[in-house]
Amino acid sequence: MRARPGDTCYLYSGVPPSQVTVAKESLGFSAAHFLTLPGHVCERLHGHNYRVAVSVEGPVDSTTGFVVDFAVLKQIVRTVIAPLDHRVLVPAKNPLLRLSDVDGQTVVDYTRPGWLVLPREHACQVPVTQTTAEVLATWMAWQVWDALRTQGSRGLTRLVLELEESAGQSAKAEINQSDPRD
Repeated sequence: MRARPGDTCYLYSGVPPSQVTVAKESLGFSAAHFLTLPGHVCERLHGHNYRVAVSVEGPVDSTTGFVVDFAVLKQIVRTVIAPLDHRVLVPAKNPLLRLSDVDGQTVVDYTRPGWLVLPREHACQVPVTQTTAEVLATWMAWQVWDALRTQGSRGLTRLVLELEESAGQSAKAEINQSDPRD
């Protein structure tokens, strides 16, 4: 059977699984953070201009010819990074921290009460135990993976998210279709 103009259901059948990647300057954010590693230089509050790149693999849709529409993938990444931009990233699941909200301020008790006090709108409590590039990349990868699956990209087999905290310094997190969700 020959395809006719407007008949797209067979145009892309037989295309092997592929990989698509988004890695644009606009997929970045600036944030401050600290690590709870006593005596380590990164225990002090400091910041980075982060960049995010995401690659996804899976079958090519026989109707659209996409693994994932680039516009959809970029929008999902932007949705994940938007709450982090120009904020102080606070690891909300860190057992060494006690977090409280007092009079519109986020209070972080670490080595002493009131170790860090921020206006609530300046803090982003990330549900992680530490804000290293490795841990943030893994958390972000799962956020992107879940969002893609929610919007209908269920055939994906692999996602790799790279989080660059400064030029030449990055962490990658990989999720495969068979990976259990923690």
